[in-house]
Amino acid sequence: MKKFLLLRPEGKCQVSTKVLNQAGLPTVGYPLMAITPDEQGLSTFADTLMALPAQSKVIFTSTSAAELAVQSMQKQAWPSQLSYFAVGQATASRLQDIGVQAQYPEQEDSEGLLDLAELKLVNSQSVLLVKGKGGRELISQTLTERGADVHPLIIYQRQIVAKPTPTDTWQTGEIQCIMATSGELLEAAFATLDNDWLRHTPWILINARLLDKAKGLGIQQVILSHNASDAALIKAARQFMEQNAMADAPVEQTETTSEPVTKAHQADKVAAKTRGNGVLWLLTLVNFLLVVGIAGGGYWWWQQQQALTQQQQSQWQDIQQRVNSQEQTLVNKLDSALQASAQQRQQSLQASQEKLQLVEQQVQSNLQALRDMNGRRPSDWLLAEADYLVRMAGRKLWLEQDVNTALLLLADADQRLADLADPSLLPIRQLLANDMQSVRQLDTQTPTKVSLELGALMAGLDTLPMDMVVLPESSDEDPTNQALSENVSDWQANLKRSWRALVDDFITVRRRNGETKPLLSDKQQWLVREQLRHYLMLAQQAVFNNDNANYRQSLEQAQSLLTFYYAMQDSRVSAFANNLHSLLQTDIAVQLPGRLQAAQPLEQILAERVAGAFKDSQS
Repeated sequence: MKKFLLLRPEGKCQVSTKVLNQAGLPTVGYPLMAITPDEQGLSTFADTLMALPAQSKVIFTSTSAAELAVQSMQKQAWPSQLSYFAVGQATASRLQDIGVQAQYPEQEDSEGLLDLAELKLVNSQSVLLVKGKGGRELISQTLTERGADVHPLIIYQRQIVAKPTPTDTWQTGEIQCIMATSGELLEAAFATLDNDWLRHTPWILINARLLDKAKGLGIQQVILSHNASDAALIKAARQFMEQNAMADAPVEQTETTSEPVTKAHQADKVAAKTRGNGVLWLLTLVNFLLVVGIAGGGYWWWQQQQALTQQQQSQWQDIQQRVNSQEQTLVNKLDSALQASAQQRQQSLQASQEKLQLVEQQVQSNLQALRDMNGRRPSDWLLAEADYLVRMAGRKLWLEQDVNTALLLLADADQRLADLADPSLLPIRQLLANDMQSVRQLDTQTPTKVSLELGALMAGLDTLPMDMVVLPESSDEDPTNQALSENVSDWQANLKRSWRALVDDFITVRRRNGETKPLLSDKQQWLVREQLRHYLMLAQQAVFNNDNANYRQSLEQAQSLLTFYYAMQDSRVSAFANNLHSLLQTDIAVQLPGRLQAAQPLEQILAERVAGAFKDSQS
């Protein structure tokens, strides 16, 4: 039985051999090469992948590269901001098993991968090429020529197996075709097997690059497979078997035979000469009878043959008429079908030509519109830029309250309109001038001044004295009135004064009727100062936010705290309080304009010009 010899690396060779045998193609797998992981490359794969910038591209050149990469990333998540590519469907399916979507070409080889639109525009982009040692140099070279920053990462290498173990026993005479999926396997076969036998045996290869390599090695017959997948190899093998079956079909030949004619009369004449005359006459009579019988039988046979021949000729003529009739019917049907098909093709061709003419007309129209737009493009661009600057001025004014930047943006927009030299834009320039004047009139100095004054007040808080305890005057009598009277009638008062003088040496009681304030500790004094500082900082923040209500509320709370805890009779405190009162009377609100007058007219005229340009291009 004729067999196929499949050359693939270990692991993949056994799987593909089983698939080919199940498809009815007797195949012997011969793993000439083994895949050996590169530990150094695998150890750096995860870190290299994570370090790639966003929108970078990652290319897997084989199923072995995808398998080893998946194993090294088992405990980590694959970055979603990268684009993944595979050289074939089998490689992409292995990545899809773990949720990573990879693009692959229809032509599953390096050339097909490089024809993908995403890999044609890679200028200044980072590309990580995950590959085996010494493989896929065309991808790296081509992407580098296209301007990509290519980073080859070798995570495995192929090694020739010294003593390959085939999946079944085989002899060279049993092999009708050899299959190989890479140039390394082709070279390994010529390094291991009989080269003369390899050159005279048909091969199935997967791309034109391997075909050129096979021709260089002297291989005489090559069939190309669509790709390296098992399904493509099965299809190519069946195509090879069909070609061999057509080549080995026998050629029918006709042979003619002839029947020898024997002459029995010669023997009778010889025998008659040796016998007597009686016997001669007897034999003559017998021969005559035989001749008559043979002639009669021959005549009857000839009549039968004539009748049979006439019957056969009649039947043959009938069959010939039927065949001619059916042939004429088939010819008529075929002619009708061909005419209908020709008419249909003619109509389809005519419709295609009409569509092509319409497309050409549309292309010419678009080109003419493009030429027309080329002349207007500078002015339309300046108008769009002026509209953009006005929009940015509004954002700076209302969102950031940056008056100076908004004024500069409006001035730049006016300069763009001035560069157009279009008199129809003078009303819009007047509106822009009005907007710039209204912005210039905004009071931006008061909030800055108030913020600086609040900062100065906060800096002088630590020097303000607080209102401490002041004892009121005692309500007792003056000690000068404690002298004894010489008048006898004042004995009671003298007795009372003597008793008080005696008691005052032991206990002194003084009564004070005035209001007193509690004495604050150092910690409490610090808390009061920080509370006052906090109110001032809130007021300063309200100034930055243009929040007049919170500004006034914070200053009123600071004023109440100052009045209650600080010595208002001190000149420093009174000056601080006067500054607070002055700031409280200051209005910090900046009245921003509700809208910019030039925004809407500028947007409207830009929309009208763009709509007019597209209308001209469509007509």
